[in-house]
Amino acid sequence: MLANNEPRTPYDRLRQDILNGVFAPGDPLRLSALSARYKVSATPLREALSRLEEKRLVEASRNKGWRVAAVSLGQLEDIAAARRALERALLADSIRRGDVAWEAELVAAHHRLAQTPPPESPHADARRAGWIAAHDGFHRALLAAALSDRLRGFWAETLDQLQRYHDALLYRPGTLGRQHRPPGPEDFARLLAEVHSVEHHGLLKEAALSRDVESALRLLDEHVGHTLAVYRSVAGVPEGTDHQQERTTE
Repeated sequence: MLANNEPRTPYDRLRQDILNGVFAPGDPLRLSALSARYKVSATPLREALSRLEEKRLVEASRNKGWRVAAVSLGQLEDIAAARRALERALLADSIRRGDVAWEAELVAAHHRLAQTPPPESPHADARRAGWIAAHDGFHRALLAAALSDRLRGFWAETLDQLQRYHDALLYRPGTLGRQHRPPGPEDFARLLAEVHSVEHHGLLKEAALSRDVESALRLLDEHVGHTLAVYRSVAGVPEGTDHQQERTTE
């Protein structure tokens, strides 16, 4: 990322490190180590950790202190369902309200996404950050004309959580159980293309610009559902596994 886009506050810096996988699910977050890393005192770090706990990015326990929140496939499915519900409402409203400026921003955001090269390997951190920014930027542009800032805020929180799962599934063996084996280099580009198909985003853009709410919602459902199916496959969970059963075995 560009230096002038780097987060400034301890909250922003810690949040970004969690989302980017610097701190993995379950990792301890010790105040002394964080203070040395970010060169700040314990007080703003405690405040940051409390805020991140509210966002469900960290967890606190009386005996173990702070840790990065754990992940599970059951939680991933719950987050994906929340994202679908929120994004459907925002997308329909945005299409109905969008003006010429919204159309121009949407076209520009899609062009930026199409021109942003995806990471070539699980270790291509700079490309990965650029791809995530372009991808999320497209979805934000798609929803930008919607009226409800509160719904958009809730939706942004689901994106943060989904980014954590993206990192855990593709980079961290065993995070979601013994069957979970992140893809090797030969499969990484294929899976990334499936999860973030530029072609599918193009169809979403065209439906939105045509003010075809029904088609846009159908394409969004397909996009979220396909992404979840890819994540389930990487996690080693067969199709048809009962959601409630997964929760009881995590």
